Amino acid sequence: MALSGILSEFRSSKNSKTRKLKALWQIILNDGPVRADTLSEKANMNAATCARLLDELIRLGLISAGELGQSTGGRKPILYSVNPDKGRLAGIEISNIYSTIVLQNFRLNVLATCKIKATGQETPQVLLEKLLTRLQTLLEEHNLTAADLAGIGIAADYTLPAGSDRQAVNEYLIPHLKEMAETRTGCPVTIGSGVNFAALAEYRLRHKQSRRLFFTTCDAEIRSSTILSEPIHFMPPGTENAFGHMTLDLRGRTCECGAFGCLNQYGSMEAIRNTVIQHLRRGKPSVITTLVSNEQDIDYHVIFKAIELADPLCTDALEEAAYYYGQAIANIILSFQPDVVVCGGTLTPKHTFFATVQKTVAQKLAGFPQIDTRIVAAFDSYEIVSQGAGAMVLESLLSDNS
Repeated sequence: MALSGILSEFRSSKNSKTRKLKALWQIILNDGPVRADTLSEKANMNAATCARLLDELIRLGLISAGELGQSTGGRKPILYSVNPDKGRLAGIEISNIYSTIVLQNFRLNVLATCKIKATGQETPQVLLEKLLTRLQTLLEEHNLTAADLAGIGIAADYTLPAGSDRQAVNEYLIPHLKEMAETRTGCPVTIGSGVNFAALAEYRLRHKQSRRLFFTTCDAEIRSSTILSEPIHFMPPGTENAFGHMTLDLRGRTCECGAFGCLNQYGSMEAIRNTVIQHLRRGKPSVITTLVSNEQDIDYHVIFKAIELADPLCTDALEEAAYYYGQAIANIILSFQPDVVVCGGTLTPKHTFFATVQKTVAQKLAGFPQIDTRIVAAFDSYEIVSQGAGAMVLESLLSDNS
């Protein structure tokens, strides 16, 4: 049976058999390779029903039964795994800095990537149009068509201009982007928050034993997401950037939200840019003056280039941002005590940013040795959002609401 027909049945049918097939496939996707008795227990099915449905999933080509598990005295049990090559997933991140496309298989392994550098002037609609064109090229390069895709996930955490009504913009923008992508490709589209998608990818790929995962990204804005084991439920839409408004200084810098001393004003990429410009205005030396001639041309890419050149002014600004970011993460750990904190985003891999964050958190928590939260960098900070967008295609397909 063709992939499109199988997935259409999964999306539209509400009968008991289809629900059970979806439940089994989801367990195998998340926990495979897995034994039949484990599947029967986790899916709350009797052994005969489970075996019959597993045969159906094999017939559909969604799973395979080729591996043998550890014997406990008798015959080695068969292990069931997802068939990674039955279909493909596309994940897209729309960003003001670098937008990313990934092609993945059903095990969420990345098969191909593509990045597009933003000029800073494009609207989300213009960026998406470019990304969809590049996706088509990427598919052709791998002898694929849109029919080979189970769906497209789009992360739309596009940073809006200061003073924008985020809720009003998103109420129009999100449905519009979804319709654009579905009309252009003919594929089902899942669209939502990039930080939630990134948290999902980290959880599924590396931290699925965690009971409390806190994921945060440090970009033009600072965002976060929390996963409290299964089933996964994210915070309400529009709250992803709340972490960036944690107060660090009651008499500090004025934030666009109207409060003082918010984390965004100290630990974000925009904070670094503002700090660099202030120091340049005071006449402090920097390699930036050889890279651009006007203050208006100092964007994130210029600052990153200066950091690569070990410019003291820019590396100091980066270190300062990392210190404040680390303080905020330490506050989260003290209050929430997650099992693991995962740091993603553009800044995490830059220079010594993450090392400074770790050091700051360790110093803050030194008085609480009983807190054993792990703090780690996202596996691939530059692609984890688009990976999660692809993962969300399967999550949406297999949800009870699909």
